[in-house]
Amino acid sequence: MKQDKLFEGIFPAVITPFGKDGGIDEQRMREFIDYVLESGVHGIYLLGTNGEAPLLTFKEKKKIIDIAVEKVNSRVPVIAGTMCNSTIKTIKLSKYAEEKGADAVHVIVPYYYPVREIALKEHIEEVSDKIEIPVFLYSIPQFTGYEIDTSTVSKLAEVKNLAGLKDSSGDIELFYDTLVEIRKKREDFIFFGGNDSLIFTYLSLGGDGAVTAVGNVFPKLVVDIYERYRAGDLKGAKQKQRKLLKIKNIFKNYPTMSAVKGALKVIGEDYGDLRKPLNSLNRKELNGLKKELKKINAI
Repeated sequence: MKQDKLFEGIFPAVITPFGKDGGIDEQRMREFIDYVLESGVHGIYLLGTNGEAPLLTFKEKKKIIDIAVEKVNSRVPVIAGTMCNSTIKTIKLSKYAEEKGADAVHVIVPYYYPVREIALKEHIEEVSDKIEIPVFLYSIPQFTGYEIDTSTVSKLAEVKNLAGLKDSSGDIELFYDTLVEIRKKREDFIFFGGNDSLIFTYLSLGGDGAVTAVGNVFPKLVVDIYERYRAGDLKGAKQKQRKLLKIKNIFKNYPTMSAVKGALKVIGEDYGDLRKPLNSLNRKELNGLKKELKKINAI
């Protein structure tokens, strides 16, 4: 499907493969990028929550950007995560991503220390001022402790280069309220949903697409929701969304993020374990996950 915008459609929040030594498995990273691209995804969302970015060193983040940009080779846009707690580090990594050929960066609300709205605005302004490529704001209040409300996004939308928002709050009323208000003055402002259970809803409310965790495992299914919706096949899109919801509900029964890499192992795509202190699924849990996915005909 030909896209009217550079940033729209389904962007998997790609995982970071680790080897037995705990380091980045560069070859498997390349193979994984091919795996999702061959399924027709519309872009790559790099170094986010499912990429285990907070657990990576600065050097490792650079390496992931190197590998991804080179492997994607301009086939789809790459939005590189440059989330760091400090503005200085965020700027450095954002400049690096731009130099290496990323199409955009996404930055998160700095976490650990509470930040005021003015501090967040200054953070976004300083990052945006130092690069030419677009910047996306990534809202995930369940991990940062900061929910970005409509008023704050409205002020941030005035910042140079801020192209859009990825909203992982799961608050659909907030998503819609923010979209309506921002689009009054910025029709070009991009809205990505970050909850797999709500992709059909995001699209129906005017969203541009979704950044998806389950799309790491079942990218064709998630792409199909988007493609059917855009083609006007609402019934088909809803059917696919219901299947995705069943998968997401299964994943929620397992420890944080463990189901994604666990499910990949179950389908024969082993990209290693999660980095400690996150817990990966043991053999018994993997067998249970496999049975649950078979029960709903996901595999």
